[in-house]
Amino acid sequence: MDSLAIKTYAKINLSLDVTGVREDGYHLVRMVMQSVDLSDEMRVRLLPAEETEVILKCNKYYVPTDSRNTAYKAAEMMIAAYPEIFRRHSVRIDIRKNIPVSAGLAGGSSNAAGVIVALNHFLDLGMDLRAMCEMGARIGADVPFCIMTLTSRGKWKQEGGASCALAEGIGDELTPLKPVRLWCVLAKPPLSVSTAEVYRGLDALDGYVHPEISRTLDGIRDGNLQILQKGLGNVLENYTLRQYPVVDALKTKMLRYNPDMTLMSGSGPTVYSLFTGRKKALLAYTRLRDELEGSGTEIFLTRTLV
Repeated sequence: MDSLAIKTYAKINLSLDVTGVREDGYHLVRMVMQSVDLSDEMRVRLLPAEETEVILKCNKYYVPTDSRNTAYKAAEMMIAAYPEIFRRHSVRIDIRKNIPVSAGLAGGSSNAAGVIVALNHFLDLGMDLRAMCEMGARIGADVPFCIMTLTSRGKWKQEGGASCALAEGIGDELTPLKPVRLWCVLAKPPLSVSTAEVYRGLDALDGYVHPEISRTLDGIRDGNLQILQKGLGNVLENYTLRQYPVVDALKTKMLRYNPDMTLMSGSGPTVYSLFTGRKKALLAYTRLRDELEGSGTEIFLTRTLV
């Protein structure tokens, strides 16, 4: 086998709270993350070469293909960790992006996770979930969860893998949870939101209501949608919805279709709605797509990953 294909999945936040700031400036969070069945397609290859290098190609021209790319960084880290294995070889990574970029869906983080998991499997390196997550955390706070999702599935499966988790610390302290089974409509307006900007903006606010994440956890544990709904919340909405009225308007629009839950994912600008049934989700997706046609908003109908 000279190459390995892998799908890497988007995530949403069922709840997101900021609990403090570390001395180094990183924000402490407590959030529930759930993967959804919207994925990028990647192919990782090991090629003979005089000098070891990383070669990255992507179908989206605006995605960087150098060390600014998280997948590129992941390959560099793997090479640095196992120099003898990669000696006289290059790593070639091809990415077909389906997950919107800079959307609060962890698309870039999932690509980094895909490189680590694929190379570990491809080269039989023997890294367990903890070792891969520790490496991933050096790239970004969402990467460990994306690794956890991949290791809950198929040939990549390892003990501890899960597609839903409680994330604490800076987002890298993970506790696996039972996944929720819901249909999902995702809508990403034609703008990008800087995560760093949102956290700075949140710090400048006088105060805000924190979500009851304990209720989210109770609802997941008991399979009780009503309890889960009561814990739903994302403190980052306090800044993003004020600063970007188009995101606020999109959320208001999506609420008109009577979803079971609607929330912004991560720092935005993607907003998602969850539905217990496919029929209702499909109707909302179709109406939203028709209503926003020509606006540049990307809309997806998917479901949570179980």
